[in-house]
Amino acid sequence: MSTAVVEVEPHRIRMRTLGPVPGVQRVGRPSMSTVRSVGVTPTATGRAQSGVRLTRRGRLVLLCAALLLVLAVFTVLSGPAMSSGDAHHPAPHSVVVASGETLWDIAQRIAPGQDPRDMIAEIVDLNALSDAGAIRVGQQLFVPAG
Repeated sequence: MSTAVVEVEPHRIRMRTLGPVPGVQRVGRPSMSTVRSVGVTPTATGRAQSGVRLTRRGRLVLLCAALLLVLAVFTVLSGPAMSSGDAHHPAPHSVVVASGETLWDIAQRIAPGQDPRDMIAEIVDLNALSDAGAIRVGQQLFVPAG
């Protein structure tokens, strides 16, 4: 086997053989580990590769840093949410259930021109009633402004 010396010039790699080493049998070209051990990585064109090589972890860290930067810029540029101060729902009025009164009667009394079934559904929702028959005498019910 021969001993090889790798000489690195600015734009090319040159290998020269120094001669056979006594007692060692020649197997073939030098391995990539031998070439890499001197710090040069040849490419297909024979030129030395320079620059930064990132590992998978390095690329992941770089991606996370970029995402954090984008998030920070977004946070700084976006202002706090502002409320308009407008009421989105009209304030409900309340009525007290009289003796013998049903939700149908209350719905017809507070909104005479509307369908009582729609008004009953709104009253049930506003008061979190289990059903339309779950009212008692003297109970205060919230009703929509009609």
